[in-house]
Amino acid sequence: MTGELPEIFRQCRAVLLDFDGPVCSVFAGLPAPVVAARLKQLLQDEGAELPQDVAELDDPLKVLRRTAVFAPELVDKVESAFIGHETEAAECAEITPGVRELLAACAEVDRPVVIVSNNSEPAIERFLDLAELSGQVAGVVGRPIGNPAEMKPHPRSVLRACEMVDVPPGEAVLVGDSDFDMQAAANAGTRSIAYANEHGKAASLAQAGADAVTESMREIAEAVRASR
Repeated sequence: MTGELPEIFRQCRAVLLDFDGPVCSVFAGLPAPVVAARLKQLLQDEGAELPQDVAELDDPLKVLRRTAVFAPELVDKVESAFIGHETEAAECAEITPGVRELLAACAEVDRPVVIVSNNSEPAIERFLDLAELSGQVAGVVGRPIGNPAEMKPHPRSVLRACEMVDVPPGEAVLVGDSDFDMQAAANAGTRSIAYANEHGKAASLAQAGADAVTESMREIAEAVRASR
């Protein structure tokens, strides 16, 4: 266990968890490129001409972000469809090894957990219900519906999560697996732990500003317990 992990948790009063990655692989059963293709087809069906960069996207979140730029009048339709696809994906998502242990550890040391995600709240809540984890989180903050510009790395969702558990940002830590997570934490004034769940991610997430990096959610759970 890296030495800085327990120290981070000793200094923090709340744990914020990104959803896709640290909690589950949300598009494991319904791949993200399939969802992105559905959203692009919807845009075309509505008469939008896709810019070349959008036509090549295989990430539905990026399709949503770009829709707000080139077809803002269709954001609501794309958003609504995306929520439906995400919720469908959540029903066959794969839970991340170690996340149950982490939630249990946080409960043992009285650290409330809030999910902070660019995924939609209905999809997150559906997964938590199916995985029987709803009772182990203090709240869920999904992406701001209809306003993709305020998704992470914007600090809005992180700050909302801190308000939800009445903890100052400086006394919270965000666990995430993307540059946007690390940047959102920095923008909000929270600490950050990078979950490097793919080869090569550790270096890039450290460069993005992570206070600590790990490849295991179980290691984070152990650090939480060691912080007592």
